Formats: sequence, C-alpha cells, structure tokens
Amino acid sequence: MVDVEVWYRQYGESIFRRCLRLTRDEARALDLTQEVFLRAHRYADSYRAEASPLAWLCTIADRCFFDALRRERRTEPLDPDEVEAFVRDETEGADTSFARQDLVARLLARASKDVRQMVTMRYFDELGLEQIAERLGVSERTVRRKLERFLAKARKYARRV
Repeated sequence: MVDVEVWYRQYGESIFRRCLRLTRDEARALDLTQEVFLRAHRYADSYRAEASPLAWLCTIADRCFFDALRRERRTEPLDPDEVEAFVRDETEGADTSFARQDLVARLLARASKDVRQMVTMRYFDELGLEQIAERLGVSERTVRRKLERFLAKARKYARRV
C-alpha cells in the first residue's frame, strides 16, 4: 500500500534535491517535486513493493524532468563552441561532468529516450560506466557505446548550428 503523504514527509527533501540537481533552478525544482508526488499518487497502483520507494520516486523525478524538457524543447540555442568543448573534454577524459550540467540538460532534450537515463546517471549522478551498467542490467560496453553516440550527436548538432 502506497501512502504518498508519508513518503512525502520521508523522501520529499531527497526528491527535491534530485530535482534541484537536474534543473539547477529552485522554483523549477519545487514544481518538479510537486509533480513527482502527484504522479506517485496517480500511479500508486504501479508501485511494486519489492522496489525501494525512493528509487521509484527518483525514477518518476527523472521522467518528469524529461517530460518537461520535451515540452520546453529547450528553445534557448546551444552555443556550438560550448558543445564542442564539452565533447572534446569528455573524449579526452577530463572530469567536467558536474560543471556542465546545464549544457547536458539542454542536450538531453535532443537525446533519444533510451540514452537519457544513462546520461542522467553519468552527468547528474556522477556514476562511472561500471556502476551505470550494473544499475541498468546492461554491459559496460553498451553504456560506453551509447554515451559515445550521445557525444557524437552533440558534436554533429554543434556543427549544424
């Protein structure tokens, strides 16, 4: 049985922090947090008791964030030089993931659905390839390949602009 009010008191702060990390804007994070708990209430029957409530709520938070990105389509233009620098740094292994979250969020709006979760785990949760693979139940090679494709598409977008 799901008691969203209890979960809000127990996990509300954690979900807000996740939303803040994703949006980097307090007002948007508050709105997103509210949407997470509204969806949790609406889809309570889809919760499986063997799953962690916090993990389920974080999944909802990610989906709410992606939905908002899709709606906005991040109309603000991307700076091709910034995208190119990001892709270069990532390709060379520079540790810049956290510093460029806003750019990654804008690129996520253009990413395919199957890549979004991996990108979120890499650049917002700052997980390594092995950790992402383990959490998603895929090979590390699959994660690496999809992240490389994400960077290639970002570079292609930067050259097109």
